[in-house]
Amino acid sequence: MTKQIVWTLLVRILLIAAGFVSSIITARFLGPEGRGVFFYWTTLAAFAIQFGNLGLHSSNTYLLAKGRARLSALAANSLWVSLIGGGVLGGFLILSLWLMDGATGDRWSLLLPALFLIPSGLYFLLGTNLLVADGRIGEYNGFELANRYLGLAAIFFAAWYWRSPQALLVIMSVVAVLMCLPLYRRLRVLGGDGGGSFLLIREGFGYAMRAYMVAALGFAVLRLNTLLIDRYMDAATLGTWSIAAQLLDVIVVIPSTIALVLLPRIMRSDQPYQLMQSQLRMVAIVLAMVCAVAAWWGNDVITLVYGERFAGAYAMLMWGLPGIFALGLTSILSQYLASAGIPLALVWIWLTGLTVELALAIWLIPIHGAAGAMVSLSAAYVVILGMVWALAARNHNMQKERVNG
Repeated sequence: MTKQIVWTLLVRILLIAAGFVSSIITARFLGPEGRGVFFYWTTLAAFAIQFGNLGLHSSNTYLLAKGRARLSALAANSLWVSLIGGGVLGGFLILSLWLMDGATGDRWSLLLPALFLIPSGLYFLLGTNLLVADGRIGEYNGFELANRYLGLAAIFFAAWYWRSPQALLVIMSVVAVLMCLPLYRRLRVLGGDGGGSFLLIREGFGYAMRAYMVAALGFAVLRLNTLLIDRYMDAATLGTWSIAAQLLDVIVVIPSTIALVLLPRIMRSDQPYQLMQSQLRMVAIVLAMVCAVAAWWGNDVITLVYGERFAGAYAMLMWGLPGIFALGLTSILSQYLASAGIPLALVWIWLTGLTVELALAIWLIPIHGAAGAMVSLSAAYVVILGMVWALAARNHNMQKERVNG
């Protein structure tokens, strides 16, 4: 597993570099306001993808790792869920904007490409997770690299030539659709011909719904403040916030990479809790060092790379570091709970964290702006870490009692 983690981490470094360059391009060519508009609409599409996956990315991994389903059936289910779910969520997004603003008006140039991002993003998420579940980490990494760097080249061209968030959204939607074609073909080759199975969806429904709720609530905690800042502050503030948020996303890549490789292995392990603990200690040490480097060099890097207009992102970054450290540890602990069937209590924990963040954000953002948003985010993640850690220890003790009893 160590070799897979190392290679996957190297790939993640390349993905980080692509994301870093992408943020520089959008910041330099679009400015704070244009960057804020672009970030807002991609966040809406990402919200829809998270809420539209129905937990299949987790239940597929669970069913395949346990040998309870064929790859061909899971791949077909993923395709149909992406198409149907993407269409339904796209309609819901249109309705939500209409109810909030009374009309979509001139937003169609932003809304339409965002709608295309939803089904293609869903299928890419579900399809690549099937590769992970099948133990094909190398192929998963290959698709991730191709997707990110093709998108980076397209974003650079669109930003340089048109300099508008609308153009960037259009080009992103085209790349997203194109990347789904080879992924579909590869899954057909690996799994063979075969249709979907509603019975499989029903069999994994309970697990999928718990995973779905945890993932959706986790993403809501991560991106809720984007919507609140857009409502309470201006687009330029949101653009500056997006830089700090993206740097935090870069840091959390380390534990998420380990968690990605760990999940199918921990599901097959006879000692899942001990395996999780060994990775948790390593992640804590590495994350602490990365956060220290970010605090030491963050201000100079942000000013040098993004320009003086984004200098305010450093203070936001500092307030977010405790939260991202807590999130990293939570991602490892959660893999043990996933192998234990995802206790329903985990859903309530994330709901509690979201409530804490929402309450603090509504109070702090009007007073302290985007820095207040980061404080609310960090507080929520620290609360979630404490509760998830306690739940994992409790579940482990219960398992030992059953064995000894």
